[in-house]
Amino acid sequence: MSEMLLEKDESQVLKTLNIDVEKLNHYMDLFSQWIVTQSYLPQNFSETCRKKFLLWAKLDFEKAKEKFKKFCYNPCVYKEFYSDRVLTFEDDIRSSLDVIYEIPMPKLTRNGYRVTVAKLRNADNLNILTLSRFITIYLDYRIHKDTIVAGEVLILDMERMKPHHYAKLFNATYLKLVKLYALSGPLMVKNIFAINCHPVLEKGIALIRSVLPQKIAERIKILSNPKDLHLHIAPEYLPSDYGGVEKSIDSFHDLWGQFWMSQKGFIEELDVCKPIGPIPEEFKFYENEFGVDGSFRKLNLD
Repeated sequence: MSEMLLEKDESQVLKTLNIDVEKLNHYMDLFSQWIVTQSYLPQNFSETCRKKFLLWAKLDFEKAKEKFKKFCYNPCVYKEFYSDRVLTFEDDIRSSLDVIYEIPMPKLTRNGYRVTVAKLRNADNLNILTLSRFITIYLDYRIHKDTIVAGEVLILDMERMKPHHYAKLFNATYLKLVKLYALSGPLMVKNIFAINCHPVLEKGIALIRSVLPQKIAERIKILSNPKDLHLHIAPEYLPSDYGGVEKSIDSFHDLWGQFWMSQKGFIEELDVCKPIGPIPEEFKFYENEFGVDGSFRKLNLD
């Protein structure tokens, strides 16, 4: 997000990912040509967005195409997260900013990773569907507008989440959203650090692991001492709340709040970029694996 996040030379990102620039450019040409031939898919996604699918797939052309198609069909398949986002935009933003901090740090790490802090502010007011709709806006902006990154490092601070909030967050709606982006978004998750986690809430972390690919699930770590973040992330890339040199999350939150309220035009443009025609059978199956007859029916949410 050039308006809020600092740009970074792509060379370090590609070095971390061990990607050759000339080879990447070659596959970008092929990918762009393939999208043109798929006239039913959105044609105006940015070059940066398309590049992220190739990087996620480590230049595996077929994997990139499959994930790109899934991503394009998200608004058609998961209507509860995407329908009428323009109409509910202001309410979704205001309500969500009241209950959560979602703060991507402005600088990439030396390896080209983006550190993000997620923390509930007021769990008593949490509406999981409203929050999920806001998260789709946040992630869409990251995917379409943020510079390329070598990976995502998420800090999940559960300090203000108490055991009686468990069912409000760790339910089928939220788990569906988590799995949706794990399967269709070009997000390369490197680490997720859960801190200030009540023992009861560790069951929720176990639920999240259960719906993620094993490789990502194994990257979720519960840190008993928040100061242990410094063993994994340099203070240069942390907010002052966690002993870092960046501004506090409250300061960032105020800035991001103003920014999000100015982004309705982006959502208006994005929400008309949908595939043309009926949903293919392969994506109807993709929808069903999240439904009442799918994997969530087997989860114990008590």
